[in-house]
Amino acid sequence: MKIVKRQMMLHHAVSIIGGFMAGYTICNHTDLLANAQTGNLIHLVVSACHGDLAGIGWCLLLFVIYAAGNVFYVLCRRVSRLSMKIVSLGVTALSVAAVSVLSLTGLPYLAVAPLAFAMPVQWNAFKIAGGNSSATIFSSNNVRQTFMLLTNYFLDRKQKDLRNARFYAATLLCFHLGVAAGCLSGMAFAAQGIWCCLLFVALAAVAYYRYESAKIRAFQGEA
Repeated sequence: MKIVKRQMMLHHAVSIIGGFMAGYTICNHTDLLANAQTGNLIHLVVSACHGDLAGIGWCLLLFVIYAAGNVFYVLCRRVSRLSMKIVSLGVTALSVAAVSVLSLTGLPYLAVAPLAFAMPVQWNAFKIAGGNSSATIFSSNNVRQTFMLLTNYFLDRKQKDLRNARFYAATLLCFHLGVAAGCLSGMAFAAQGIWCCLLFVALAAVAYYRYESAKIRAFQGEA
C-alpha cells in the first residue's frame, strides 16, 4: 500500500507540472494550450475556413511536434534503459529552457512548441497510478471519472469507488493549483515565468525518488 500511495503522490506532483504548463501557455501565449491538440486542431480548421495560411502553418507545426513527442516516447522506451518517468522530467526541464529562449522571438506558436513535445511524453510516462488511468496534462477525463465514481459510490456504497474518486479529484486539484502557479508566474515575470516550473519538476523528482525507494525496500523485504 505504501508503494501505491507514493505512486499516487508522484502522479499528483506531476499533475502540478501539467497544470502549470496549461496556465502558463494560456496566460502568456495568446490563449494557446500546448498540452493538448483539441483546441489546436479546432484553430487549424477555423484558420482553413478563413483562408489564414499563417494560422494553418503554425497549427500544423504544433500538430507535428505533438505527434513527434509521442513517437519519441515509443522509440525512447524501446532503446533506453532509463525510466521513462526520469526521461519525461528531463525533457520537461529542457523544454523550460527552450521556451524561455523562443519567447524572445515574440512568436507565440513557436514559443510553446517545446511544450507541445514535452507534454505528450509526460502524459505517456505518468498515465497510470494506483491502477487508475489518468492524464496529468488536461482535465476532461479526470472530471468524468470523478463524478462517475462518486455517483457509483452513492448508489452502491463501494469504498473502492470512493477511493478512486478521491484520487481523480486530487489530480484535478493539483492540476489546477499548477494552473494558478503558471498564471501567477506569468503575471510576475511575463514569459520568463516559465522558469518557475523547475520548482515543480524538482518536487516531482523527489516524489519519484521516494516512490522508487519504497519499491526497493519492499523488494528487499520480500527477498
